[in-house]
Amino acid sequence: MNVGRNREGPECIEFLLLDLFSMMSVTSAIEPLRAANRLLGSEAYSWRFSSEDGLSARASNGISVNVNERFGTSKTPDYLFVCAGMTFVAKDQTRLNVTLNRWAREGCHMGALSMGTVFLARAGLLSDARCTLHWEGQPAFREEFPFIELSNQLYVIDRNRYTCAGGTSSLDMILHIITEAHGAVLARSIANQFQVERIRTGNVEQRSGSLVRLDTLPLQLAQAVGLMMRNFEKPLSTGSVARTFGLSVRNLERLFHRHTGCPPARYYKILRLEHARNLLLHTNLANIDIAIATGFCSSSYFSASYTEHFGHTPSQERQ
Repeated sequence: MNVGRNREGPECIEFLLLDLFSMMSVTSAIEPLRAANRLLGSEAYSWRFSSEDGLSARASNGISVNVNERFGTSKTPDYLFVCAGMTFVAKDQTRLNVTLNRWAREGCHMGALSMGTVFLARAGLLSDARCTLHWEGQPAFREEFPFIELSNQLYVIDRNRYTCAGGTSSLDMILHIITEAHGAVLARSIANQFQVERIRTGNVEQRSGSLVRLDTLPLQLAQAVGLMMRNFEKPLSTGSVARTFGLSVRNLERLFHRHTGCPPARYYKILRLEHARNLLLHTNLANIDIAIATGFCSSSYFSASYTEHFGHTPSQERQ
């Protein structure tokens, strides 16, 4: 149970639904709470929905959800999860920040699902805590918050800050919370209810949209790809990558052809273009700034490369 709780009854969990929130992230968090109550035979958890204006909130799949109240109008809950998905824009960022900070001071466990981490960061609530969010939002997050420690893990619990990548990782994080309060046997029983073979721990890495999952590659090739992903702004030569891991250029090329189907330089370029796409979708950076951040020497070369790979221009991507 929460440290310092001063009221009896079920733990109260509020889900703040921001415009275009991820429905799957939210339902994956709520369902294990419902199952916990059912299996315990008592109401250990209660939950409520809020929105910034108290009106129904629209999920990214088009479904509107009726909420219980306007955010910040009820008593501080035990947990708050900011739920976001397709937008990083709040209707009233100032009011949101004020309420988030007030609840944090009152001992609320502050959390976020999927892209909700951005709003905790804007409120200054992650300045001394590790965090995570969905991999699509990570490039934009790093641009806006370069000094916050961002992890690529499925979920991160740092003291009373709870962040996750959304999707089914919400279920894993909530099961961790239930385990701490009621034990692993209950958590496993809940997982069985949903045909979940294993409960993932927070140190499991997210699977990004990259061409090939790194954990399926031979060690040296995975290390080479990791090095490429850390050097987008100033791309390394194939020779430099090969020498870093004690390989000849020919051996590195053979590894790439065998396991990715393309040469290292081509694979590297696609990684950079994928990173550029995330920046286009989730930041307000100018195209030229994105071109520079992803290692393209001019906006025209960036645009031509982007169009060749995705079938439309960077400007059309944003439309």
